[in-house]
Amino acid sequence: MQLALIVQLSIAALAMELAGTLPLGGAAGLACALAAPLAVLAFGLLAARRAERLLDAHGAGVESFDRFAARAPWVATTLLLAAAMSAMPAQLGTVLGAVGVGVLLMACGIATTMAVSAAAWTIERRLREASLVASLDRARPVQAMPSRMRFVLAKLRSGVAPLLVPLLIPLGCSELARLLAEGRGSAEAVEFARLAGGVGGLFVLFLLVPFIVPPLLGLERLPQGELRDDLEELARGAGVHMRELWVWPTDGVVANAAVMGVFPRLRCVMLTDALLESMPRAQIRAVMAHELGHVVRRHLLWMVAVVIACWTVAGLVLTPLAREVFVSLLPRFEEGEWQSLADAVALVRDGAVLATGLCLFGLASRRFERQADTFAVQLLSRREASGTATEAAVDSMVAALGSVAYLNHVRPERPSWRHGSIAWRQAYLRAIAGSPLDAMRIDAIIAVVSWASLAVAVGALAWAFLPAAKP
Repeated sequence: MQLALIVQLSIAALAMELAGTLPLGGAAGLACALAAPLAVLAFGLLAARRAERLLDAHGAGVESFDRFAARAPWVATTLLLAAAMSAMPAQLGTVLGAVGVGVLLMACGIATTMAVSAAAWTIERRLREASLVASLDRARPVQAMPSRMRFVLAKLRSGVAPLLVPLLIPLGCSELARLLAEGRGSAEAVEFARLAGGVGGLFVLFLLVPFIVPPLLGLERLPQGELRDDLEELARGAGVHMRELWVWPTDGVVANAAVMGVFPRLRCVMLTDALLESMPRAQIRAVMAHELGHVVRRHLLWMVAVVIACWTVAGLVLTPLAREVFVSLLPRFEEGEWQSLADAVALVRDGAVLATGLCLFGLASRRFERQADTFAVQLLSRREASGTATEAAVDSMVAALGSVAYLNHVRPERPSWRHGSIAWRQAYLRAIAGSPLDAMRIDAIIAVVSWASLAVAVGALAWAFLPAAKP
């Protein structure tokens, strides 16, 4: 769902450039934009009702709703793309401005995500009811099922806000820098200001995230006790300084963990209520070790280089290809149609660059997650004074991943763009049992990916900044 939301936000940002490329009037485009969340909500409620009937009749039906939840965001994305490519952005742009049109399409995309969650509430309620007895038998805390609206807001707060805020801060800084530079210099200077503002926004993001996220997610300090002492001792053993350990309240809706903050004195780790209340101590320790792996391996910093490198590589490969396509098509068009052809080829190229960059980033991100899983096994194994990956450490991490899937009602085989499927990660962990801790293949792979990405990113930034900075 996150991938679809990123694509939807990209469509919203490019709406003015896409406007008019489809022969759809403004009214039809607006109808497409509004139909995206409404259609998802209507069909989602029908899919949830059908899944309920299957649960009553056969004890299974969640898979059918999962298929809907996986496809619905992409159907909505297609409708939003049609809206952006219609005459609607150009017509509304005269009233709302480019930013207003982008906000409208962005709101429709977020509403689509909320519509999926609203439909999923029915299934979540049934699954909670089904697991109630098992939770009581295992003496696990039981939280009351939140109302549909509270459930949707919890999903929005835990799933959309952490994604949206990091995207909007650099974009906002970039747009602000562009507006300040417009009318004061050449087009090259304006583009330079836009790029510099985006890079500056990334640094602002690194500084502000530990202060923005706690109130945004309603985080609460993990109280003093054995669990906090255990997790803090684990962090000291990994050589990680933390400013705070947070509990992430989600009404038991989400079982997850995350680390935020690049600088040691600002760094925090947050663990959701469902994870802390339902997992055994050994599994909580494994999840914490995984998050510490992101810190020790400097994934937050390396990911910046990877993001720049992914889209740079995509552009370097696809731009010459688009040029060749344009040249090959020229003889088939009249001279007066060449500009329209160039615009169409550029539009397809930009879409292909976006899609290719997302695929490359997902591929890299899944390997970073694998390295964090590996680090958890390394850290837990070293606590046992072992030089190889112990069965106990591997079992703890494998079980923790299984619990995350169970608590989030996600099939272990379900693909994930950024993290990989739970089953894929578990199979890898079982395969490294007994391997030397200092000779893990994934560490060598990530080293190559990271340094190669840094080289590409530095080259791309130098090429973008230096020519524009010259008089």
